[in-house]
Amino acid sequence: MKEICVPDYMKTAFSVNGVPVNELVFAIHTDMTLAGDFSDAYVAVSNKNLYVLYGIERIVKVEDARRLVAQYDTHEVVTFSLADLGELKTETLLSTCRLVANKNGEEQLVLLFTLGHQSFAERLIRVVKNVRKGEEPLHEIRLEDVLFCPECGTRYPEPERALCPKCTDQMSIFFRLLGFFKYYKGKVAACTAVMFLITIMQILAPYVGTRLFIDDVLHYDGRFYRMVGLIVIVIVLVRIMATLFQMAYQIVLAKTMPWIIYDLQVRIFEAMQRLSVSFYTSKRTGSLMNRIGRDARNIYWFFVDGLPFIILNFLLFVGIFAVMFSLEWRLALICLAIMPVAAVMFYFLWKMFHRYHHKFWVINSLLNNMVSDSVNGQRVIKAFAREGEESGRFKISSDKQAEVVIDSANLGWTAFPVIYLFLFFGQVAVTALGAMMVINGEISLGVFLAFLAYLGMLYGPLQFMATVSNWWARCVDAAQRVFEVIDAKTEVEEPKNPVLLDEIRGEIKVKDVYFQYEPAVPILKGLNIEIPAGKSLGIVGKTGSGKSTLANLIARLYDPNEGKIFIDGIDIKKIPLQQLRANIGIVSQDIYLFIGSIAENIRYARPDASIEEVIWAAKMASAHDFIANLPDGYETRVGAGGQDLSGGEKQRLSIARTIIQNPKILILDEATAAMDTETESKIQTALNKLQANRTTISIAHRMSTLKDVDNLAVIRKGRVVEYGTHAELMQKKGEYHKLFMIQLEGLKVITMD
Repeated sequence: MKEICVPDYMKTAFSVNGVPVNELVFAIHTDMTLAGDFSDAYVAVSNKNLYVLYGIERIVKVEDARRLVAQYDTHEVVTFSLADLGELKTETLLSTCRLVANKNGEEQLVLLFTLGHQSFAERLIRVVKNVRKGEEPLHEIRLEDVLFCPECGTRYPEPERALCPKCTDQMSIFFRLLGFFKYYKGKVAACTAVMFLITIMQILAPYVGTRLFIDDVLHYDGRFYRMVGLIVIVIVLVRIMATLFQMAYQIVLAKTMPWIIYDLQVRIFEAMQRLSVSFYTSKRTGSLMNRIGRDARNIYWFFVDGLPFIILNFLLFVGIFAVMFSLEWRLALICLAIMPVAAVMFYFLWKMFHRYHHKFWVINSLLNNMVSDSVNGQRVIKAFAREGEESGRFKISSDKQAEVVIDSANLGWTAFPVIYLFLFFGQVAVTALGAMMVINGEISLGVFLAFLAYLGMLYGPLQFMATVSNWWARCVDAAQRVFEVIDAKTEVEEPKNPVLLDEIRGEIKVKDVYFQYEPAVPILKGLNIEIPAGKSLGIVGKTGSGKSTLANLIARLYDPNEGKIFIDGIDIKKIPLQQLRANIGIVSQDIYLFIGSIAENIRYARPDASIEEVIWAAKMASAHDFIANLPDGYETRVGAGGQDLSGGEKQRLSIARTIIQNPKILILDEATAAMDTETESKIQTALNKLQANRTTISIAHRMSTLKDVDNLAVIRKGRVVEYGTHAELMQKKGEYHKLFMIQLEGLKVITMD
């Protein structure tokens, strides 16, 4: 998809008002004048200026395109020189926002707009900063998703997939799928050769059994029985050879196709492993499961039951026509005249099947998502007695899926008979004309019967093509989604010129970091933190202040929108991801156990760890006692369908998993949140031992878990507002003192109760 940085409708408006459109690098659309009146404001940036158009936008329909476009009546044009414009920033008011420029302490109002346009203004500010730095204007800019295809105006079927079903080059997708065959050239060549021989045998069979048998044997003068025996032997040999070739083809195909689909599934899964965490937050589980399972199978069945027989039937089709023209060219021309009409019918039929398959896939993904939500959320469903409502939701979607299947089946059962009836009329015409030619002595009976036999064979490939159009539509639709995953680019990329550290000491420096998960919803706003190697830092703050986000950024699960993070003086974007993450251990409040034994889950970070090391890590995490009491001890199955563990038990396994990793940097994100006071005390003692000579970041709401840290940082609204030791911060009587006293009062109330 092309990145639309300056939409065409804006280019027209700017061009009419004398703005050099070819110099524009980015544009946004806002909705207010500086006086607070509603207006259509077009704002664009060049390397030198910022242009603002105020006017009224009228919407008109474009012929032959399913979209509306804008016509613009300009009321005012304002130009700002970037050289004279100060530093830009947005300020949020009650129901509006404004873009202001600050230069030498003086503020200048540039734009006023409603809150919904703040994300666009933030992108505009970023572009201006890049231009001033001499960088690529759109560096690290994520453009707004485009809802309509820029080529034909068709709305994308799925908002998260900027893929137009009308403009997609299906043949390029097909040839790309063929690229998976390059590793199996020998077997593919063998399949093709055998198919060619099978085609020759099929073409020879009617000629030998009809034309030669009737004209050259039954009308043969003398040695009649001898010729009959010879032709029967030839017919049997042709059939035996065709059967042997068919068997050889199936054997080679069976040894080739599963490996090709295996490669495809592995490619999809490996691509998913490379993608950033943000990719999974924007995709639903059912959709991703469909990519690996259903979509890969659809491609598989097309290549097993579709493509080989497409080649075979194409060769058969060409060969039959060649023989038919050699037998009687006039009758062959009649058959040839029918083909274009049939081809047009098949084309429109394929287009309709393509739409049905896409609808089916979307609804099937929705059903998978509902099943996943239902399985994972059973406790919530039962707690609120929502079983009936969940069944009703599933029934509605399932009914829609059934309707799509029925409509698709009805299309096939009505369209195919109509096409076959049309082909039958052509066959009747050839039969009538051929019979007249036999009566008039223009052709022999053997030629006529052979021609009818080939005519019957000719409609076989056509009928197959009608059926395979359904497979082809399903395959292309599946391949589009598969290649979307394979081609997706990770937002957290491996460094091009990596800096491999001999040993990571653990010094951390966070400098002027800005980050937001969603546009216009900033989480971190210029955050700065320094942690010496081997020291510990406790981070406190209200929910949503950005504590866990900071942990994600240090581990480089996400990259900051602005600012940098350094470890041992090296930007983490330059450190190989494998080395970085191998030296950072995270004990998160979000715990996930994989399907497998407890021992396998503990040694997940180090698969080569011995059972003695696993037990040591479990003891350090105060998990050994409850593990020993389980039915199979460390071999007890957990995860889906396994032993049901409590929240505290799961969290202790998570801590053991991090302990066995032996990281240089330890991040404890509410590591003891789900534990009672006694267990927390035991684990805290173990964690204190583990923290020796390690850089540790402890994120917690309970102040008791942070009493032994070297320093504390208080984060509020994405910024560090206080920094120091517990005693220093309590003496300041600021934000930390306030949080501490609130928690202390809460504990007093609990104690009194």
